Amino acid sequence: MRARIEIWVIMILTLAATVVYAFSNGGELEIGGFKLRKIDLSGLLKDTTKESLKPSESDNTLSNDVDTTHQRILFFGDSMTEGLFYSLDDYCNANGHTLFSITWYSATTESFANSNILDTYIRLYHPTYFIICLGSNELFVRDLPDRKRYIQAILRKLGNRPHVWISPPNWTKDTGMDAIIRQSVGDKRFFNSSTLTLQRSDDHIHPTIEASAQWMKHIADWLQSPGKTAHPIILRRPTKKTKHTFTDYYQTDFKKFEGSDNPERHRHFFR
Repeated sequence: MRARIEIWVIMILTLAATVVYAFSNGGELEIGGFKLRKIDLSGLLKDTTKESLKPSESDNTLSNDVDTTHQRILFFGDSMTEGLFYSLDDYCNANGHTLFSITWYSATTESFANSNILDTYIRLYHPTYFIICLGSNELFVRDLPDRKRYIQAILRKLGNRPHVWISPPNWTKDTGMDAIIRQSVGDKRFFNSSTLTLQRSDDHIHPTIEASAQWMKHIADWLQSPGKTAHPIILRRPTKKTKHTFTDYYQTDFKKFEGSDNPERHRHFFR
């Protein structure tokens, strides 16, 4: 019995000495004829906290190669899409893409999140690529957590399909909407329009048609730049103007599709 107690005492003293040594700065420790050498465990204790908090983008939607296939593009947003539509339609026609366009006056992220408009367009037209231009009516919002939820709801509707978000061409400093959009979609899916100097129409808010064409050139260059955008596509500059066929307009009071209502009812044809 006494021998067993002595063994336990030796084990406890050895463990205590080892713990004390672990927090010391010594080089070696000798216990009962055995030498303990202190090793550097810093390489095994790498702090991964920052890496785990760093936002990442899904590997299956990032590409360093330009997608040369013809896309079915759904371009949607608030009234800012109206000026961009004409130039984007020229680009799409010149590069073999099919364009579907939604201009919803006074729309917000909440509008598109809570409406069935995107669900309807996706079901009818099977877009393969989405370009979003939304946020101009939310420059001064304070409920940013709610806006983030609306953005996430919109992105869920798009699924895993390639998409980019064109930020509002801010005419004044926003209260954080751009940052929330960028955080939600990722750097390579966010085109920052706020750095551009654009001539404005009489309301001092919307870019003129000519300024919108310049805006679209910057967007198109970015959209086909590998390494800058998540899913680059072919958008070479058109050499001629297109005779536009139609675009879809929705007034402020539109809420959602009901009954026999359909996109064609809101389609504006160019003659």
